[in-house]
Amino acid sequence: MGWLCSGLLFPVSCLVLLQVASSGNMKVLQEPTCVSDYMSISTCEWKMNGPTNCSTELRLLYQLVFLLSEAHTCVPENNGGAGCVCHLLMDDVVSADNYTLDLWAGQQLLWKGSFKPSEPVQDLQRVPRMGWGEEKGTTFRVQRYVI
Repeated sequence: MGWLCSGLLFPVSCLVLLQVASSGNMKVLQEPTCVSDYMSISTCEWKMNGPTNCSTELRLLYQLVFLLSEAHTCVPENNGGAGCVCHLLMDDVVSADNYTLDLWAGQQLLWKGSFKPSEPVQDLQRVPRMGWGEEKGTTFRVQRYVI
């Protein structure tokens, strides 16, 4: 008597209780800001209200606002203390693309927003990527730069 999580059946429920209690304290201190290379990768960064293990505690869901587009999940990496960063893979970015972003900590929605890759275009780090292209029946080799 008097113990919060005593008995054989209570350890699992105690862990659930601790998870729910700890996730309620998690808050976004600085909302995600995203930049894009306008080709295939966008990077979003944000800060939490305290030290966070981004890869185990958070998920960033993103989805193109378009008929029949599928949702994707990004597992963020730590970016110094309370900072997190996610690299979003995007196919064939066009100027009209708009993505919804949902930041989750377990079952708790921490932040909801949107991102248009064509607006904050930034060349963060140039790394060549080779591919093949075709125009009017002529095949040629293309080199483009992605982060």
